[in-house]
Amino acid sequence: MSRAFLDSFPIILGEGSMYERLRRGGSEAFDPDIAYAGMLYDDIGRDMLAATHREYLDIGQRYGLPMVAGTPTWHSNAARVAKSAHVGKTINADACDFMKALRESYGPKAAPILIAGVTGPFGDGYKPEEAPGTAAAIDLHSPQIAELAEAGIDFFRVQTLPSVAEARGIAKVLASTGLPYVLSFVVCRDGCVLDGTPLDLAINAIDDETQIPPASYAVNCVHTSVFSSAYEMIHDRNATAAERVLGIDANTSAKTPEELDGLSEIDTEAPDDFGRNVSALHENFGIAYLGGCCGSSTEHIAALAAQCVSRREVSG
Repeated sequence: MSRAFLDSFPIILGEGSMYERLRRGGSEAFDPDIAYAGMLYDDIGRDMLAATHREYLDIGQRYGLPMVAGTPTWHSNAARVAKSAHVGKTINADACDFMKALRESYGPKAAPILIAGVTGPFGDGYKPEEAPGTAAAIDLHSPQIAELAEAGIDFFRVQTLPSVAEARGIAKVLASTGLPYVLSFVVCRDGCVLDGTPLDLAINAIDDETQIPPASYAVNCVHTSVFSSAYEMIHDRNATAAERVLGIDANTSAKTPEELDGLSEIDTEAPDDFGRNVSALHENFGIAYLGGCCGSSTEHIAALAAQCVSRREVSG
């Protein structure tokens, strides 16, 4: 999202879990290679996908909060598409059209909804050893980024990045599109990305070497307690870099990525606890974009929205 949009609203609400929720939802259209993007091409799957997005978007409308809605394209890079059951289809463009139709269904007087073109790491988001280097990342991610840019998204959101080298390559490609973009990393309590790089050093490197730096940075797929510890660590080292982190999609589990990887059952916390914990990040650290990741449901995002509005009314 652009800095102008971030500066226009004190709080921007994100959706809750999509990948994990739909992966466990029993849809035969969930594709092993491109995940829930495969549901676009099945009538039942498409209805399920639309209903899940709409559950989240309805919350934003109910509370009058601006929202970000992501395209179902986290795993839709060219290599994955080529292995999928939907090779040859314009998956990224179709996903963008799907999201634009959903947004239009709310009408011109709706609370703002921005469409994020979602991309992810080339490999597993919990395994930095699977990430390509910077030069390879440029080649591997360019086709999907070009498709999403041409399809008419509002901004790019790159989620679950475990490697700074890959992020640097992606940033170079994104900068060439002229669209705003956000890079979102998986971090540990010590303030480091999963590859061991301190997040503040990663931010400095990407900002310095990229012609058009990210509009902001974010963290996803970690619990609020992990985020709080990481943020305090990087703020102590480099307050300027820490203040570039303006978003979180929070897990409902405090388990580490190693513990969560391949977990058969969802580890979660109560919606009211989630709402309080995530909304507190706005008050404590000025985090403007607040959403959910693994384990989060409609109830979690509703509790978050209620807390955000309550805190706004008290402070206002």
